[in-house]
Amino acid sequence: MAANDKTDVVITNYNRTNTPVFKEGFERYLQDELQRIETTLRTLTNAGIQVLDEPPAQPLKGMVRFAISPWDPLGDGTTGLVVYTGNAWAAV
Repeated sequence: MAANDKTDVVITNYNRTNTPVFKEGFERYLQDELQRIETTLRTLTNAGIQVLDEPPAQPLKGMVRFAISPWDPLGDGTTGLVVYTGNAWAAV
């Protein structure tokens, strides 16, 4: 099954594209490059471990978080590393 960036933690790689030959295309080139860099940074942020006291608004399968009180993702009072399996949080 292929990973889906809407439901799974997927890191988007950034690869610089060629600079346009004509000066008129440079503005658009710069906007596109900055958008691609922003997308890459966002995916890295989602993939990184974060300390949270509440669940993420949109958890993605494979997301790892360090849960602290009052968030109780396992329902047993445990805090610590948890991973989202796609439909529930599980202890790491």
